[in-house]
Amino acid sequence: MATIATELTVVEADVLRADDRRFDAMRRGDWVALDAALADDLTYVHSTARLESKTEHIANLRAGRPHYRGIAPRDRKARVHGGIGVVNGVSEMHVERDGKEQRFTVRYLAVYAKAGEHWRMIAWQSTRQPEAQG
Repeated sequence: MATIATELTVVEADVLRADDRRFDAMRRGDWVALDAALADDLTYVHSTARLESKTEHIANLRAGRPHYRGIAPRDRKARVHGGIGVVNGVSEMHVERDGKEQRFTVRYLAVYAKAGEHWRMIAWQSTRQPEAQG
């Protein structure tokens, strides 16, 4: 039984590393790495409810709409069901769009599918958390 628990932990860690690589590629503008991290049938829903395909998402990022200056995920949990990995987490976002910088926090759901030896993101949905009232 301990072997199964260890294997699941390793697989969950692999999914979280895929999540890290994707965030890093977005922040660095590494379009080759980002293309490899995203499934061709990706659905990407921004915290503004804007829906993009993989092609639209990469094209918008290349054009700086938006430009991710910082992405800091935390409080993540990965679950794996067969060849599907699900990540729930929170991320601090620092973006620039149309010359304006914004910092905000999102709660997100990222879904990955195993493609050969790699995990590729097939879906993203995020919700902006309200700013603390004080």
